[in-house]
Amino acid sequence: MDINYNDFKLVIEQAIDFEALKANEFDVEHFFTDQDWSKFLDLLNGPVYPILVKDLWPRCEIYDKVEAEKEYALKVA
Repeated sequence: MDINYNDFKLVIEQAIDFEALKANEFDVEHFFTDQDWSKFLDLLNGPVYPILVKDLWPRCEIYDKVEAEKEYALKVA
């Protein structure tokens, strides 16, 4: 994927913004705390490393199932 490093813009958001939901009359936080998901959500809302993401993401490759099976068959052979 050819993306100029400086043109690659990241959008960093919170996974779940309970305060915004409460402001819109959707108080759902207790559903998550009752199931003890607080620690997991804290991880999702934790730090983001934009330099790492900008370096890693353009190097990723996507394969469909057919291509993955061909690659697997070649490696097994």
